[in-house]
Amino acid sequence: MSATKTAADPRNRAGNLYVYGVTWAGRGSARGQGVGDTRVGLLEHGELAAIVSPVGRGPLRAKRRDLLRHSDVLQHAFAHAPVLPLRFGTVLGSDDAVVDDLLAARHEELVSLLQRFERTSELRLRANFVERAVLAEIVQEDKQVARLREAMRTASDADPRRIQLGEAVAGALNAMRAAAADEIVASLAQHAIDMRIEEPHDALEVVRASFLVENRKVRGLERAAEALAARHQRITFDLVGPMPPHSFVSLTPQQRG
Repeated sequence: MSATKTAADPRNRAGNLYVYGVTWAGRGSARGQGVGDTRVGLLEHGELAAIVSPVGRGPLRAKRRDLLRHSDVLQHAFAHAPVLPLRFGTVLGSDDAVVDDLLAARHEELVSLLQRFERTSELRLRANFVERAVLAEIVQEDKQVARLREAMRTASDADPRRIQLGEAVAGALNAMRAAAADEIVASLAQHAIDMRIEEPHDALEVVRASFLVENRKVRGLERAAEALAARHQRITFDLVGPMPPHSFVSLTPQQRG
């Protein structure tokens, strides 16, 4: 099959095309300004459509404005149909390359993925301890920490008990984080089809996770997160979404030799 023009025709045989993601032909929507302030459109091939915009041939730098444009384009498309997002910076040399190296080369896989993610959304959660609150709780509940902390008020900087205090606080914090993370993940997983859990990025991060949720169950997961936030005053909850399934799809076009 050949590529099909759309109302916002992005065909760019003479230059590169930036590819945001893949959606259904006939249902997909693309509009507005994309990366590099160029017009976004759809390039269709059979059942599939690539969300694209023309870009220059020079290197593409990860500017904040373009990162936001990438996300905004995908979010708009996602409001109309399921979207398989590509990573930021995916560029192919022409409309033929988009068709041959992506839409045609992976046709069955892309159709299967779009069917799988129909009527689903990703929600991302970051939960972090409030440092002052959690340390105060550790001092209150752990007698060893409280005793060492009191002793350090008049101790020298070289006192070896400072290391002992640090280790005791770290151990207590790890135990509290593990218990809180287990509760949070277990509570939210009940509303999800799938999930991805990342390792904590620092000592105060409790959970960094992505949940794949049926659209009809999104509000249930949001309410569960709200209940957790109300119960755990020493933890901040940041829930983002609904959004395309960024954490559950990894697409890389096949490059021509």
